[in-house]
Amino acid sequence: MERPHTVLQVSLHHPTKGPAIFATIPPRLQHDISPLLVGRSPEAHLQLWLPNLSRQHLSLEPYREMGSALLAFSLKALSRRGCVWVNGLTLRFLEQVPLSAINRVAFSGIQMVVQVEGGTSLEAFVCCFHVSPSPLIHRLQAEETDEWEDIPQELPALGSEQPAPGHLGSLHGPS
Repeated sequence: MERPHTVLQVSLHHPTKGPAIFATIPPRLQHDISPLLVGRSPEAHLQLWLPNLSRQHLSLEPYREMGSALLAFSLKALSRRGCVWVNGLTLRFLEQVPLSAINRVAFSGIQMVVQVEGGTSLEAFVCCFHVSPSPLIHRLQAEETDEWEDIPQELPALGSEQPAPGHLGSLHGPS
């Protein structure tokens, strides 16, 4: 059975400020298809009270991919002085990245995991917020990729003068 609305399951954690900074966040928020703003401004849909946070720090932006009947989402960095870390990528002002089914996000000390559960409505989506007492992201690092798998890792044949592709050569001079 298909869901009427896309649901974003959003877990939040801050290691030093605790759950107090999340006190104004509702457990459930239904939102139209305009960008959902996160920041410390009164106009932000998700208000967080942190001094390092910009008034409009980031936005979750729904869109529809060509040929799809479901909403997809991107995350856009709106802060001129801060950055946002998303799934191993660092976003600067006005940079954005499409979200996958499960996304790890960090900004201003906040750790956020966004899980996208598709639905059929193109007019609105629902955010369900959960505050986590324990860390959500253990190491902020880039995702591993297989981009280096195409580089041969062969050692040069004995007596050969040309090192194999991808080989760095000898660390010591000729013996």
